[in-house]
Amino acid sequence: MTNENKLTIVFCRLLKRLIQQEKIPSKVFSSSINKKQLDLFIEEGCLSFTTQRTKYVICPNTEKLLLFLSTIGIDDLDAYIEFLETEETTRSEATKIASNSKAKKGRVFNGFFLKSYLPITIKINSEAINLNEIKGIWAYIENQKTLEIDKDITIVGIENTETFTLIERYKHLFKDIKPLFLLRYNNNAYIDWLQRIPNDYVHFGDFDLSAIAIYITEFKNKLRDKNCKFFIPNNIETLISKSNNRKDYLNQLNDNKVKSVSFEEHKEIINLVNTIKSNKRTIEQEILMKLI
Repeated sequence: MTNENKLTIVFCRLLKRLIQQEKIPSKVFSSSINKKQLDLFIEEGCLSFTTQRTKYVICPNTEKLLLFLSTIGIDDLDAYIEFLETEETTRSEATKIASNSKAKKGRVFNGFFLKSYLPITIKINSEAINLNEIKGIWAYIENQKTLEIDKDITIVGIENTETFTLIERYKHLFKDIKPLFLLRYNNNAYIDWLQRIPNDYVHFGDFDLSAIAIYITEFKNKLRDKNCKFFIPNNIETLISKSNNRKDYLNQLNDNKVKSVSFEEHKEIINLVNTIKSNKRTIEQEILMKLI
């Protein structure tokens, strides 16, 4: 998270109230910066709206919200708020506080996460590491320049932290490849690495226009000549036709990324786009998850 996009103290205090299961009127987030940050948390599925005469913001899943905060470097919300409250602190004192806690300003992560349910071995600084050796652990790659993987591995990019956490429940979808799952963050480290390695890339996102636009703008257009695909299950037309989710489709028509993309230029996704548009419905990737 960049300095200009860091969470405001007002927004953090509101998050604390939401974690305590308080319902907050959406108008409280009326300032442009707090509204922008609310949109991010809504997009990540950490917060949502509910309407009871008044439109409220709620936190339907506290664990998911805390996980998302952790991935942007905020392991302790109270400590982060306390840090923001000390704006009068001298620069040297602020540096000391930031270095001794997880409550840091500015971009915290400069890398990306990797995970696999297979016994995949990666090399960092020529040292072999088995990703599946310890259950429940994500591998955070801080310096991708020394990261090496076998050529037969397919990189599967994931946008949703919850899907990344529960990726074992989707393994029936990837039986034909040897997948290594990547969760990017707000930097270009993942692109630098993907450009450098010869491995194929598959994007596993929701089946809606915004997710496809992210695939095109944040991955395919940046990777250029690399073999990129958007994961599409064989029964996608049936799944979309049976969906009740028209709201997301209509909302995404106003998404700036969607407006800026010429979908017809990308043959691998045009049939999916046409299916979504003709049905005016979308589905989330969670519909493909198998319960364990």
